[in-house]
Amino acid sequence: MYNRPEPGSFMSQPTNTSEPKDSQSLRTVESQKTIRLLIVVVAALALGFYALSSLNQHAPPGGGGKMEVDLMHGKVSLSLDKPIVEQAGVPTSQAKNSNIEYTNGKIDNPEIVKELNKLGPSQPTQFSGKNFINREAGFVFTVEHPEAWMIRYNPAGMFNPAIALNSIYNAEGSNLNVGISQIAPGMTIQQFVYGNLQVMRQAGALPQMPQITYDQASETAFAIFTNPYTNGQSYQKVTIDRRRGHVFVVSANYNQGLSSPVAIQDLIGMISSFTLIGA
Repeated sequence: MYNRPEPGSFMSQPTNTSEPKDSQSLRTVESQKTIRLLIVVVAALALGFYALSSLNQHAPPGGGGKMEVDLMHGKVSLSLDKPIVEQAGVPTSQAKNSNIEYTNGKIDNPEIVKELNKLGPSQPTQFSGKNFINREAGFVFTVEHPEAWMIRYNPAGMFNPAIALNSIYNAEGSNLNVGISQIAPGMTIQQFVYGNLQVMRQAGALPQMPQITYDQASETAFAIFTNPYTNGQSYQKVTIDRRRGHVFVVSANYNQGLSSPVAIQDLIGMISSFTLIGA
């Protein structure tokens, strides 16, 4: 798929002069195959292929409640009936040419992390008030109308990038997908997103280049593009968790003719608020 990798791109492989040339070439080819597979999977997740085939099963109602956290010798009360990311004060950036504000940091206060890990469900198959929490993967995002959405969870997604870890979807065909995979220590957020977009363009899945906003400090990217399969807008958020060596690819897709304004706003709220949890 990449016959001529651009110099400096993540498809270029460093040369190890201590290896025989045949061995080095074989390792390079295998490494490129792995990266290509990963990017193809990411592209598929971005277009919502997995969630569209999900079973129609409503998620059980999540619990509500409050938690009190001692921050700097003062008690702070966080309610599950309100967006956790807002209450925790996670910083945001504005997406390019858009009024969308997306989170660009993580919840890393040890006390809040500890309480979230207690309050989140043991299995990420239900909402927690107006929040969705995946304790094992380490993320949370806001769901304004949880009663309107269903959840699909496949634990194999923690280890297999070909499987969506979580899909949140409704009867209209709107969906949000969370994909996760390992990332090489030297790969930058720009290199990862660039490779993803190249594959999608070659597959005809991108009629035009998306608007991409980067936040370098948090290694987060937010992209907006038109989905040729639904004629609606698609949103993609990519963020790197260096502590765990993971990269998360989150996508939100809706159908131009079927999705309601409320569902579209819910989707934007989910993907823009996707935030990592970890001290």
